[in-house]
Amino acid sequence: MMMNVNAMSNLFSASTDRTTKKDLDKEAFLKLLITQLKSQDPLEPMKDRDFIAQMSQLSSLEQVMNMSKSVQNFVDTAAQLYRTQAVSMIGKTAVVKTNVINVENGVPESKVFKLESPANIVIKIFDSNGKLIKEEKIGQVEAGMQLFAWDGKDENGTKVKDGRYTFKILKTTPDGGYEEIPSVESGIVSGVQFDGNKINVIVSNKIYDISEISEIHA
Repeated sequence: MMMNVNAMSNLFSASTDRTTKKDLDKEAFLKLLITQLKSQDPLEPMKDRDFIAQMSQLSSLEQVMNMSKSVQNFVDTAAQLYRTQAVSMIGKTAVVKTNVINVENGVPESKVFKLESPANIVIKIFDSNGKLIKEEKIGQVEAGMQLFAWDGKDENGTKVKDGRYTFKILKTTPDGGYEEIPSVESGIVSGVQFDGNKINVIVSNKIYDISEISEIHA
């Protein structure tokens, strides 16, 4: 079975931490109305239409509050469902889109990407600050699954330090521009982490945001 998780990646993004003061607003409105009734001039009592208008405002406030509670209940229910679905990924194979490349003991990770048709490929590598440190013009590459293995050196031929880097795989387009090709990797989901509204998925001992997962296979 294959499940696309992109459709639900944004469902939990809305914050559920909405401690509002609507109840206090309603109480304040009622107190204000009662005070107005008590302090009115007996010879010029509040006109019926004014009284009806203010009661209408109270009714509208009540409706808004009830709607807000309904929406909040929906968000809470959806959040719980989303977490349940995330946990159900454990033990399944996940396909992850990634633009991160780690360097350990001077050796960068190898990355895989897929071309639907032959293309001229350029790979750009950035440091943790987003600064371009290496651009590799790979040239014409055939269609199919391709392996990218960075030598771990910058533009000056100097070995980079161990750490976390990012990269972009770009293919040239007929108009002279570039189109980014996603790098993918797959592995077994071994766990799920919840951090407030954020959900992380552990795949092959690496932690990914759930939005980075494009497919789940049984």
